Amino acid sequence: MDSLFPQVDRDRTVENCKHFLGSVFPRMLRASGLTSTNYDAMIAELRSPAMDGMPKSPSKLNNADATIIRRAYAQQIVERTVEAIGRCDSIGKELLSMRYLNNYTDTMCYMSIGYSRSHYFEHIKPSALLQFADTYLLDDLHIYKSDSNRTKSGL
Repeated sequence: MDSLFPQVDRDRTVENCKHFLGSVFPRMLRASGLTSTNYDAMIAELRSPAMDGMPKSPSKLNNADATIIRRAYAQQIVERTVEAIGRCDSIGKELLSMRYLNNYTDTMCYMSIGYSRSHYFEHIKPSALLQFADTYLLDDLHIYKSDSNRTKSGL
């Protein structure tokens, strides 16, 4: 059973999720920052490259395509993150939504939810982050323990 579900390093997985939700997710949110209407308009505004019949060296990258791909990937990350938060239990969903979607501070979260500071940081938040790691399916956010007690990322 261990080979199918390797042992998770809980502390490092919690830290990995904090990094993802605190650093990667906001960056992807900014990169995808278009509504569906604006996104469609952006695609419609892109033009094919003009051909003048003169030979040219091939371009290494079509900037319009790269921009679309980056935005689409960022949008996927944002959508999958929100879905994963929604699949957590009620406390985890409430906490992660407040903290990472509504930009509450940790203090605002534990006061709003009604837990002590120590209980929040020692149990509630780590549990919510581990649930998030389980429900986020675009990438594996778990950090696994190996047989030799070294850890490795599932990424």
